[in-house]
Amino acid sequence: MAWGKGGSLKSCDALLKRVEENDPKLTELVILPMKTFGPADVERLSNAIASGANTNLQSISASGHTLPPESLRQFGLALSAQAKALKSNNATDTTSCGITSVAIGCKDMGDEGGIAFCEGLEESNGALLQSIDFGWKSLGKEGAKAIGKTFATSLYLKQIDISRNNDIGSEGIECFANAAKERISETDDNETPFPFLTKLILSECNIGPQGMNPLTDLLLLGSHNRSELINLTISSNPVGSEGCHETFSKLLCCSTPKGEGSLLSQLHISSCSIGDDGITSLTTAAAPSTTHNICTGLSILDLSENSITKVGAKIIAESLLEGAWPDLIELKLAKNELGEEGVVSLMGALIARDDYPSSLSSKKNSTLCNVDLTCTSCGIGGAKAALKSGAITTLRLFNNKLGSEGFHSLSPLLRGGHPSIINLDLGGNNADEDAVVALLNSIANVPSVEEDGEKTFTNKLEVLEIGGNQFGDKAMAALEDLKKVWPRLDVAHDKPVQEHDELVEDQVETVQALAE
Repeated sequence: MAWGKGGSLKSCDALLKRVEENDPKLTELVILPMKTFGPADVERLSNAIASGANTNLQSISASGHTLPPESLRQFGLALSAQAKALKSNNATDTTSCGITSVAIGCKDMGDEGGIAFCEGLEESNGALLQSIDFGWKSLGKEGAKAIGKTFATSLYLKQIDISRNNDIGSEGIECFANAAKERISETDDNETPFPFLTKLILSECNIGPQGMNPLTDLLLLGSHNRSELINLTISSNPVGSEGCHETFSKLLCCSTPKGEGSLLSQLHISSCSIGDDGITSLTTAAAPSTTHNICTGLSILDLSENSITKVGAKIIAESLLEGAWPDLIELKLAKNELGEEGVVSLMGALIARDDYPSSLSSKKNSTLCNVDLTCTSCGIGGAKAALKSGAITTLRLFNNKLGSEGFHSLSPLLRGGHPSIINLDLGGNNADEDAVVALLNSIANVPSVEEDGEKTFTNKLEVLEIGGNQFGDKAMAALEDLKKVWPRLDVAHDKPVQEHDELVEDQVETVQALAE
């Protein structure tokens, strides 16, 4: 990898020479924004690619540089020429040669620049690109339309990032979808737009309820012929509960490459104002019924910052007990006011450590292992319920105002570590040092035999985050003792705070040393 920093007058000359000389070690080219990368440089790069002089370069990242539309068109044409040459030469595997990943342009690119770049790529249906980054390029509906038209029939494209383009909006997404459908209709051998797409990022594109239907219909077109399930990110859009019903009911239960189930492998829909009504739509779509199968395939669900309350948490809990999410392993609910009651309900749907592994035969969920409850006002009761889980491996309880009382209450549940949790985040809870010491001492206290009916277990805890809680000399001493018991446990904490007298004494010694 070449990063393109330093050099005479921030020039890209040395980097471009390596490209032109086909340096076998240069497979990833990163030209940072502080470098000078203008039209003349794009021309040199494009010529090296189009002429076949370079055969080793696979990835180009040159975001943050202002380039005129003609330069972007020239670069797109170069990628098309390379793709045509490799295909005509009957390259044995065009998925592992040529330029497969590109990020170019800046926030001033706009529709004009985006269209020009796509025009250069149109004749080759997106060249050999497997990953394209159009994020934060000030694209609007015309730019979105050009992307849909250019890449819809690509047999290589896997990842598209169109995030942070607020001017696209619902109308732009409809243009994107319609252009892709029109392009597909012109071909005889493919009925699936973006047939090899595995990741689509549309966060911060101002997509409202009106934009969700055309997007959903586009992804569903020929869904049974797709190569893989899709990781969809639509976070930070004004989707609202209104935009949830049709989307979820279609995408979470349809014909997929793996049969009936979810077309999505991951759904990131944080900060979309879906509320409890949106959760109802989500769980209703995923629930098994006489008309469709359960929502198989979906493994990650991000619902962070969506104004979900204890009502929504209880609805999620009920759906977990109904077996609606058989493949779900990660659930993010950060920044939702679930409250203690909501979190306790949610944890009640998961198998408990006291019953594990006998509870595997029960209706309680045993697949969910990563849970983010950051800033959910979970309360001490909710935190204790989470620690009683028997299957969670990553638990985030950051910034829940648990305080010293919370740490003292949680300490017995962490005696000797934890039987399932590998990563535990208790940061930002403002516990005092004595409470932190109590927690660390409890983890270090490993019972040698079963005591008071308490079951022994193998500790799985590997990472403990306790930053944002008081940490001084006493806590450091407790940590050192803990390390003797669990030497491989990684504990992230704040820098130890010196006592006032100690701090003053150190400052005096420093002044005296400087004076001497």
